[in-house]
Amino acid sequence: MNGAVIELSKVIRVHYGAALKEADREQSGAHHVYGSSGVVGRHSESLFEYPSIVIGRKGSVGAVTYAPEGGWAIDTAFFVERLDPNASDLRYLFYALKNARLARHTITTSIPGLSRDDIYRTRIRLPGLDEQRRIADILDKADAIRRKRKEAIALTEELLRSAFLEMFGDPVTNPKSWPVKPLGELLAYLTSGSRGWAQHYADSGETFLRIQNVRKDLLDLSDVAFVQAPDSAEAKRTETKPGDVLLSITADLGRTAVVPASLPRAFINQHLAILRPQGVNAEYLSAFLASEGGQLQINRRNKGGVKAGLNFDDIRSVEVLLPPVAAQDKFATAKRRIRATNADIERALLHDDDLFNSLVARAFSGALEKAR
Repeated sequence: MNGAVIELSKVIRVHYGAALKEADREQSGAHHVYGSSGVVGRHSESLFEYPSIVIGRKGSVGAVTYAPEGGWAIDTAFFVERLDPNASDLRYLFYALKNARLARHTITTSIPGLSRDDIYRTRIRLPGLDEQRRIADILDKADAIRRKRKEAIALTEELLRSAFLEMFGDPVTNPKSWPVKPLGELLAYLTSGSRGWAQHYADSGETFLRIQNVRKDLLDLSDVAFVQAPDSAEAKRTETKPGDVLLSITADLGRTAVVPASLPRAFINQHLAILRPQGVNAEYLSAFLASEGGQLQINRRNKGGVKAGLNFDDIRSVEVLLPPVAAQDKFATAKRRIRATNADIERALLHDDDLFNSLVARAFSGALEKAR
């Protein structure tokens, strides 16, 4: 890629956002409100009328968001104005800023932030306008593929939630009058993880599950730790089995996931509990606990104080709606099919991410070839 390498001060003017409290925003307004990490609401007035790029100043420092219709940037963010719209393409600048890794300039204070001068000193390669547009077009197409796959995953997850409500009704009001039992009567085993695993961390070995691996009725194994588990009673107590339901019991309460049969030997840390169901389908139980009705019960039992937390009595007292086992099993089958579809989409998304990142690297290192 040809073009001079120049400082951003020659290309854009960086403006500070302005405070706009959530209570003061008109959510039915026509304009997007941007924070440091993206859109945070709407308002009837705008701070800038022209297409722009919003940059996180505090909070999500260096995060870059495209604002094609103007809007309002709050005081944790900057917004930019092109000095000469005939010399720079906004989409090209958006990708250039994302590639610039602005977060590396973070000022370390009590509230980390990004200075306007650091943005101005950042250097990018600026080819001719036609070349900028060509590169932006290629990256837009690659990014659109990624977005569509993410939308497909979100739609299938929404389909799963809709299937739950259609089959079982609202867990809060129980319109189908299903029988109810305390969770304690539906568990063959209940335990929580323990501390002291740090000495057993390893680069490989048995899977060690932490709170970040448990999402909303979903086990996320994209970032797992490993341990060399000792031959001890404590290790045996906290070892998972296929069909166990994991529940987060500190910090972000109420996350759930089912341990699949495909997971090799695994253990949990102190922020998780193992619920081993009996007389209830594990997939149904996890989905129930993750539903609005389950979450309301869990939050009511939160002890609060300095740290959120659930004890065993809290867990046992949660009231579970019990539809017929055949209906639970039918839901579990549908859920496994949907999750298998999502797994295929996520694998494709990883490939798309690699391709997109490769294109970005090539674009801004000057190696992106002409589109054919």
